Amino acid sequence: MASPITSVTAAEQQHMLFLFMPLKKKTPKEVVAKALSSIQTEIKNISDPRAATGVHFFMFYHLLDGTSPQPKLPVTSFQTMPGKDMLVVQSLYDADFAPYISSFVTNPVIAWGLDQIVNAMDETDIFPASDPTSAISIRENGGVAENPDAFNCLLMRYNFADPTIPASAKTPEGTNYKYVLGVTFPGLTVGKVLQNYPDAPTIWPFPPADIAYEQSTPPTPC
Repeated sequence: MASPITSVTAAEQQHMLFLFMPLKKKTPKEVVAKALSSIQTEIKNISDPRAATGVHFFMFYHLLDGTSPQPKLPVTSFQTMPGKDMLVVQSLYDADFAPYISSFVTNPVIAWGLDQIVNAMDETDIFPASDPTSAISIRENGGVAENPDAFNCLLMRYNFADPTIPASAKTPEGTNYKYVLGVTFPGLTVGKVLQNYPDAPTIWPFPPADIAYEQSTPPTPC
């Protein structure tokens, strides 16, 4: 008979990534879109990376210099640095930060897309270009695949999330985390879903099948 889960190893935990990355002013939105679309196109030719990357969901949001997120909120939210665009990235992933990022930079297709984003970054007046973890240094020294540790540092520089805070169904007693990260099924990794959910690889194949999404109903206007 099954028993409740009372401990979850680091490799089975879910963590959040929440990046606010400075981009060159007026970076065409197509730059980020092309990086993502190229990955989605080329990734069809590789083996299924989902268990290795452990990504449960992700979001990319490109905010142009001097603009506000739309629809505009009555409070301050995301803000660009003066003279720069901003790329907001959020994801929920399995395992620790370093192996999570390693699963991307060691995949040539995904690493190419990440290089396009690093190339679009602008750290002027934020971080010295001479530092080996700067976007310029990574770009000039072979990209993310050749500089995995430096790339980790670059990401953590702009990561609001704490990669040691586990997603939990119940906040552990005695903790003082800076935010609450909830998850319905702690320890349920992407790999476990693919291995144990009946017919998972057929229901959710890789590469993904085209899906028709029914239009959701918005709330009644106020």
